[in-house]
Amino acid sequence: MTQERLSFGVTLNQIDELHGLLRTITANGDMVTVGCQEPLHPQTVSALGEGIFNAALSVREIVDRIEEQRLAPEPVSKVVDPAL
Repeated sequence: MTQERLSFGVTLNQIDELHGLLRTITANGDMVTVGCQEPLHPQTVSALGEGIFNAALSVREIVDRIEEQRLAPEPVSKVVDPAL
């Protein structure tokens, strides 16, 4: 089994932002999907779609920032043969 090395750092604020944005996307998506007994007004659907789109763009921006937060490479350790 190979050990995966961490590549990116993420702040707690970024995790909180992502969590809030994902909740927004989920809530708006639920409303569009489930709706209610009456059909949604076209402007409501448009507003919900815009909310989903804007939140998704914000998620993309945060992920792009996280990708720029690369961790320092792990130093290469020499394997020492105890027999030497």
